[in-house]
Amino acid sequence: MTDQLEENMIAHAELAVESNDAEEALASAKELASLDPKDAIVWFIQGKAYYVGGDYEQALAAFSQAATIQNDRPEVWLMIGYTLVALGRYADALPSLEFVKGTDPQSIEATCALCIAHTLLGHTAEAKDYLDQAGKINRPVAAEILSHFHEKFFSTSEKTSAQTKAMVERLIEKFKISR
Repeated sequence: MTDQLEENMIAHAELAVESNDAEEALASAKELASLDPKDAIVWFIQGKAYYVGGDYEQALAAFSQAATIQNDRPEVWLMIGYTLVALGRYADALPSLEFVKGTDPQSIEATCALCIAHTLLGHTAEAKDYLDQAGKINRPVAAEILSHFHEKFFSTSEKTSAQTKAMVERLIEKFKISR
């Protein structure tokens, strides 16, 4: 496969992911993986396609394959962390998210995910620390990310208790109104 053809296919798959067209993204990503299975980016794209489609187990498998091929990519570890959070495996998500945070201390995505994971694990001090960090990095973006986590994973989850849902809602509201 030519580099230009691969780049066009990657761009097509990424556009489908960004458009939340999981079916098209997955078809493109699977074709890419079959053509070049030793390229971490094709597994990363496949993982994002599964993630957008809500198939978190398959997303985790694809992201893990990307990490096996190239283990120093923070964006891969961020998505592994997000996927583990989506699966309710909060403690398992911490090392991936901490790797991203260690690589890029200003990563608002990793900081917010660490806040949520620690909150759900009952680690109040750590959650508060990450919440404070998120506010210093970019408060409006952090509020959006925290709200997204809540809407996508916690408010609709049957596994998450009403008490935990209320705790996360209070955390987000407090964060939005505090200065």
